[in-house]
Amino acid sequence: MPDARTDAELVTAYLAGDRGALAGMYDRFSPGLYDTAAAMLRDRHEAADLTHDVFLIAAERLAQLREPERLKPWLYAVLRNEVYRHTKKRGRALPTDFSAMGAPEVAAAIAPDAEGAAISAAELGELVRSAACGLDERDQLVLELSVRQGLQGADLAAALGVSADQSYTMVHRMRDRVDRSLTALVVARAGRKDCPDLALVLQGWDGNFTVLVRKRVARHIETCETCERTRRKAAPLALLGAAPAFAAPLALRDAVLAKAGLTGAAPAHSYAFDADGGFPRVSRPLRFSTLVAGAAAAIVLGVGSGAIVAANTGDESAAPPTSVVVTTVVETSSTTSSTTPATVLPTAPPTVGMNLSTTVIDLGANSNSAALHVRNAGDVAFEWSVNGSPSPFTFANAGGTLQPGGDQVLTLAITRTNLAEGDYARSITITPANGSGIAPVKVALRARVERAPVLTLDGPDGDVYGNCGWKDPNVIVTYQDESAIQFPVFVSWDGPLDGENQLNQRADTSVFGQIMVGDPKAGQYIYIISIADVRGNVSTVSGSFTIEQCIG
Repeated sequence: MPDARTDAELVTAYLAGDRGALAGMYDRFSPGLYDTAAAMLRDRHEAADLTHDVFLIAAERLAQLREPERLKPWLYAVLRNEVYRHTKKRGRALPTDFSAMGAPEVAAAIAPDAEGAAISAAELGELVRSAACGLDERDQLVLELSVRQGLQGADLAAALGVSADQSYTMVHRMRDRVDRSLTALVVARAGRKDCPDLALVLQGWDGNFTVLVRKRVARHIETCETCERTRRKAAPLALLGAAPAFAAPLALRDAVLAKAGLTGAAPAHSYAFDADGGFPRVSRPLRFSTLVAGAAAAIVLGVGSGAIVAANTGDESAAPPTSVVVTTVVETSSTTSSTTPATVLPTAPPTVGMNLSTTVIDLGANSNSAALHVRNAGDVAFEWSVNGSPSPFTFANAGGTLQPGGDQVLTLAITRTNLAEGDYARSITITPANGSGIAPVKVALRARVERAPVLTLDGPDGDVYGNCGWKDPNVIVTYQDESAIQFPVFVSWDGPLDGENQLNQRADTSVFGQIMVGDPKAGQYIYIISIADVRGNVSTVSGSFTIEQCIG
């Protein structure tokens, strides 16, 4: 049964020691993470390894996420860096034939001469997704996260590791480019049965979706109502979002949960979790160079044995390119590619950094303690200590030495027994030792002391009256509270006759009034008086009485 807790509740529970919360996170997010990894890496085994690594890194670094409700984009930001790490290790030569991933994971072959063949939405979705695999790494990641996984706005920007403005521009341009190119492909595949004119345009088509074919189909769509309807019904980005997902191996869950939390289980990762909100920094910039014969700055989308070239390539009457060459810069210090010289990167200086799990500890009115995680996010050990006198707050573990990647817990607490009602706000400073190069960080401490009014009732309770010679009974409630009381105060009653009456304030910290039944009916009456202080704390007292019908 799925874990019903919110993302924030799962994070909080895991950090408090509930290892079952990680299972809830896995069940919620692993399908999308694996689906994205499989699309990006073109390999199910590597996708499983990457998904495995993402959750082990999350188990180790989760304390650095400052906004637990943003767990989803944070996990995809980790995925982003792990995709970069995997593709860097193996280089990135984009394939033009994706059938190696297995039949269930790619579009079924569609014969170009099968005029009028029925093509299902699922087949078209698989076709579009296979075609999108030919995009460069960043562009495909934008599509996967925005269209397939539904990330938007600040969450998408954080997952991509860019600003919100940059993510908006990236999505807008990518949707425009891909939609223009893939629309022609989808209409060419799905629309010939309904449009004889399109069938004529594509007569003799060999399945190779060249620039010339794409432009002819696109121009035809602009003047054909039938194909325009096909375009609207089979929008490529909608098809991409609805394409069947890659399914993670069933055994992957057990492998992740068995290793989570074990020392050294998480793979080595050099990037720091010190971007806004405790998100991981982008591990490296993208360095891909795509060369297309006869065209510059083209997007190459491999589809089976053909290719879509989504670029402005000049005169459409020119002969289509006879080949497509895709090369990449391979980052290595010891070998060179047969097509591209090696890129030798300078050795980066050691990094220093400190991360806190939060900069605000708010215990509210009910919590007595909370944990603050202090983590070394750099490559150099440093000492840290707590500065400040935050009474009435207390803390345990006021400092220590943090090794690279190390994590220490500072516990903040408050004892309310002898404190007056009110709000308490203090601060402490987490201060690295002089010479570490790390700036001190201030942590705000907040708590409230709330006490409900103490009430004493003077009124009927269990009394029995006759309705002959009836007189409305009096009630008096004496109150004690550290804060002012909210007025007016009412007494309300339920019984054969219901009603409510305002009570009057008296100088001796009490309220007085009557239960004004009027013409009484026989039966039991229950009355209630609620008094609230100006901080919203409420106390209630109640009583009852019975009216009997007089005889005679």
